Amino acid sequence: MTEYHESEYFTDSQEEIAEREAQETLRRMVRTEIRRVQTGAADADIAEDIAREEEQQTLEEKKAKRPRWIMWINSVITGDILLAEEVERVYTLLTILGVIFFASIATIFGALQRDLRYNQLEKEVVLLKEQAIRTSEECYKHSSHSAILRKLKERGIEIEDPKSQPKIVK
Repeated sequence: MTEYHESEYFTDSQEEIAEREAQETLRRMVRTEIRRVQTGAADADIAEDIAREEEQQTLEEKKAKRPRWIMWINSVITGDILLAEEVERVYTLLTILGVIFFASIATIFGALQRDLRYNQLEKEVVLLKEQAIRTSEECYKHSSHSAILRKLKERGIEIEDPKSQPKIVK
């Protein structure tokens, strides 16, 4: 067997120290509980625990006696249905449905925007057609024979119309 010199120190690791402290804490709790049981202070706590368990058991019995549809409505209202196994299996499908609904709403919104832009462009085309018609009317007014004669008179240029029928050369 080895002999240790006084200058050598035995140091415990952190895990060993933590384990020793946990064991000491457990021993203290056990001693405290044993004293409580021996003095009778724990009887009240035990009686409360028993009463609480009995109340919980009676509530579960009442719930079991209710019709299934009432229990289902109650779980929907309280939100307990979200924890049910049947609903947990449907979460993936509900997520996919949500994505599909979002995509359809986005598509409808895009179609609405395109339709509004189409209507706006149609109105612009109608206005441009009216403007083209008015411009061609103005052009016709200024290029007619009587308009040309009037402009020439305003400038002081005298021109006479030919007296004979013009000849068309083919």
